[in-house]
Amino acid sequence: MRRAFALFLALALACTQSVRPDARAFEIWLAADGSRADALTRFEALLEREGVAGVLPTRELWVTDRLSPECVVEPFVTPPEDMWANIVPTLRFIRDYVEPAIGNVTVASGYRDPDFNACVRGAARSAHREFHALDLLPRDRLVSRERLIDTLCPIHLREGRRFNIGLGIYRAQRFHIDARGFRGWGEDFRRATFPCDARAGPPPT
Repeated sequence: MRRAFALFLALALACTQSVRPDARAFEIWLAADGSRADALTRFEALLEREGVAGVLPTRELWVTDRLSPECVVEPFVTPPEDMWANIVPTLRFIRDYVEPAIGNVTVASGYRDPDFNACVRGAARSAHREFHALDLLPRDRLVSRERLIDTLCPIHLREGRRFNIGLGIYRAQRFHIDARGFRGWGEDFRRATFPCDARAGPPPT
């Protein structure tokens, strides 16, 4: 009991000291429940088999979206194991097309369970619910929304249909990538505001 309370206090401190939970916070969170470390080993083995190990740190793939702090119960979440493979094609696209174009990215949102997705007012059929999707931010804070549009829109037009890529470009620097279907949307989550349409004609269907 005393050890569990100490872990809770350490995790709370680690999370309040950074905007996003860091490596130390992740280690504390893992230590609080032995099953989490076992799941981590299996998850990283799957990424290794699929050739996408190291594209992004697991602590980022499992991070809880903190855009709505009132919805956050834990700083990280282990996605259901039967969904782990869903993120593989998304990671491949990020590795092969997104990062070579805009530089390294960090994860703002990954898996969302139904309750959390409802709390943050995500779409009922959000690709986050089945671990297909990642919301991302450029690590380079000088990359503007305009540059994201200039860079990601041509990639989506050229490669998106072939790889079933969904692209959302939100406010500021936040954008969404999933490999569940070729489509696009803008900052209010609607196709009508997809900023790539001004370049390429009507939105993808």
